[in-house]
Amino acid sequence: MPQYPIICGTSEPMGNTDRIVEQYVETYKALYRRAPNELQHLGEGWVLINGARMTVRELELLTRQLQLELDSDRLRKRSLVKRLLGWFSN
Repeated sequence: MPQYPIICGTSEPMGNTDRIVEQYVETYKALYRRAPNELQHLGEGWVLINGARMTVRELELLTRQLQLELDSDRLRKRSLVKRLLGWFSN
């Protein structure tokens, strides 16, 4: 996993933020097949992702949206493969 520049505030519990950021990076990579361009902890519950400043809670919601998109994409591909297999078996 590549290292990203991290700027941390002193009053923020970093364990939870690190977990949320890691989930975002994994989901982003799975969906777009590349790492996010920019990722920084700004401290006090804020992060900078691909030029957009957002709260950690917003990043968590964005990650869930990306996961839903990824699941939808996987289901679409699975359906296509099943149809092709059905076509070839006839």
